[in-house]
Amino acid sequence: MNVFSYHFFVLWLVSLILYYTIAGSRQWMLLLLMSLIFYVYSITKVPVVLISISLLTYIGAVAIVRERKKTETAEAGLKWFRRFISGACIVILMTGSVTNWFALLGNSYFTLKAISYLNDAEREGKCEKNYWFYLLYLIYLPTVLQGPFNRYAQFKESLAEKISFDYTEFMHGLQRFLWGVFKKLVLTTRLEQITNYVYGNLEMQSGLSIIIGTAACSLWLYTDFSGYMDIMLGISKTFGIALPENFRQPYFSKNIAEFWRRWHITLGGMFRDYLMMPFIQSGQGRGLRKYFKRYGKSAGKLAPVLAGTVIVWFCTSLWHDFSWKYLIWGMYYCVIISGSLLLDGVYKKVRKRLCIKEDSRIYAAFCMVRTWVLLLVANVILQVGNFKDFCVVVRQIAGRSFFSGGYITLSTLDWFVQDAIVLAAGLFVLLLISVLKEKNINVLCRIDNKILPVRWGIYYVLIFSVLLFGVYGFQHGGEQFLYMRF
Repeated sequence: MNVFSYHFFVLWLVSLILYYTIAGSRQWMLLLLMSLIFYVYSITKVPVVLISISLLTYIGAVAIVRERKKTETAEAGLKWFRRFISGACIVILMTGSVTNWFALLGNSYFTLKAISYLNDAEREGKCEKNYWFYLLYLIYLPTVLQGPFNRYAQFKESLAEKISFDYTEFMHGLQRFLWGVFKKLVLTTRLEQITNYVYGNLEMQSGLSIIIGTAACSLWLYTDFSGYMDIMLGISKTFGIALPENFRQPYFSKNIAEFWRRWHITLGGMFRDYLMMPFIQSGQGRGLRKYFKRYGKSAGKLAPVLAGTVIVWFCTSLWHDFSWKYLIWGMYYCVIISGSLLLDGVYKKVRKRLCIKEDSRIYAAFCMVRTWVLLLVANVILQVGNFKDFCVVVRQIAGRSFFSGGYITLSTLDWFVQDAIVLAAGLFVLLLISVLKEKNINVLCRIDNKILPVRWGIYYVLIFSVLLFGVYGFQHGGEQFLYMRF
């Protein structure tokens, strides 16, 4: 079921009406029914992976908590039992991904949530007794396809009491939804068209065109993914349920590590809490710390962090796709982040010698531009089909072909003048909103404080911008989301 389809809007509307009219203790049941209808209708198959993983982790968590209450001496055995179930979930996921035997829609998202739930059950000694509520946590409609990764305890707390209709929160949800639709239909597809044209005709492009196409790719990925997050966080808010933010203006980052703390925030949090920290605190992590401590105290502290970084980025690569391209992409980021950790002391000495203040605007601008360049290289890795194409990109940018060759024009993109105007205006609005949010200005509250004509004028401009300038139809890819395949 497509998010922009008539069926989806009917499901959303009917669910909202029933949700705010039924008793509070049963509201979650309506959400479960809505999520199941959406998921099963979308895959049009029996959700084998969902059923297998949900039952496996639910029963496993109940067994772990029960045994933990009996005796604390079985802690090591419970840990291995939990690892066995987690490994079985990953095997089920990988089998479905590699063989295409099962319907693949949101599988990696609910699998990772299931594994995190299992870890929390072992750590805290608490689990959900109601399987159906646990199933709702795994496939709650706004989170099942692309995240965000919400934690079970927070989700249960949000549904602990009856949720009454709140006009302000409901309108904020609709505004957030509309902003996400604007990003997706007005900006994303046009940016994708630029990228596809450039990388579909690499040999013919000038170096400048390749840089523009790669920059368009960066913005395309951002507007596609963050637009989807806005849509789903907005939908969830109309039901009175707040989900964790997944983006925080990532292109204002001053280094790659900060970028990944601002991009897909909840996935980074999952890998940090369930991969990085457990490894650092494990026997292997302590062994690395002890071994490298002989080379200095700082080396002992840094060694397990670097090893954990390698593990996290290897898993991040596999989570995105089982391919050499994504493995290289992941190791590229791993090397950059690890290198910055190793050279942090050198950076500080150089800044001190050159009398550079970290909080100066010029230095901050330099760091942002440096981060953009590194991100562009990563996006080249994702876009090129092979090493030969990568060499073509390098040759065109670094050689004499920087200004010579093909250029991006309206005719090559099959655009009208208004397409370029709409894209430029839309990107300006996106930049303006991002700057305000970076300054911790609540845009929704600012709109609420405007007088009625101005407030609704903003709404109507956004609505008609989507209706008049949005790109629709599967032939354009306007209604498809890139991250649904991960």
